[in-house]
Amino acid sequence: MKIIGINGSPRANGNTRQALDLMGEVFHQEGIDFEVLHIGHQLSPCSGCFRCAKTHTCTLPDDGLNEMYQRLIQGDGVVFGSPVYFASITSGMRCFMDRIGCIDMNNGRQLRFKVGAPLVVARRAGAVNAIDELVHYLNYAQMVMPGSLYWPLAYGNKPGEVLQDAEGVQTVQVLAQSMAYLMKVLEAGKAQIPQSELPRKVFTNFVR
Repeated sequence: MKIIGINGSPRANGNTRQALDLMGEVFHQEGIDFEVLHIGHQLSPCSGCFRCAKTHTCTLPDDGLNEMYQRLIQGDGVVFGSPVYFASITSGMRCFMDRIGCIDMNNGRQLRFKVGAPLVVARRAGAVNAIDELVHYLNYAQMVMPGSLYWPLAYGNKPGEVLQDAEGVQTVQVLAQSMAYLMKVLEAGKAQIPQSELPRKVFTNFVR
């Protein structure tokens, strides 16, 4: 089994990465491989062209997004990690999830029934709003979400401060334990209970 961690922070080794690494330690103890992909500033926003409906890949100039998507497909679970910027996820994380969501919706929903967890790191406030944004994406992708002893967040400003948040550290570790357990349960059940058939999505709007 393998889990992919998405570091939505512009900083490769800040508090978000350290929170992801806390989860990684638990995954390794559970015998699960863990890899972190760093988004940084490299991704362009989704253009809304919907060419991915035909190509099943993003047709914007190559910035690594398609490769990241393939890594998610190959994994069994994903942790979507972001610091909180203005009571929201980062612009890089939003670009990532908008484009991944659009591709996956038009590619047979390859993330469906994988285990996905939100994780945010905040200096002070806005964390719950950021979690809600991540949860919306996870729900739309039909991913399965574990829980923890508290909302999936930890506090810190300067790099390393997140490790001083004792409750946050425990919350992140229990989230990882819950995620590992849920993945193993789902894996054990696949042979006995087949997935339901994915219906063709009906698109409507409020005009007609």
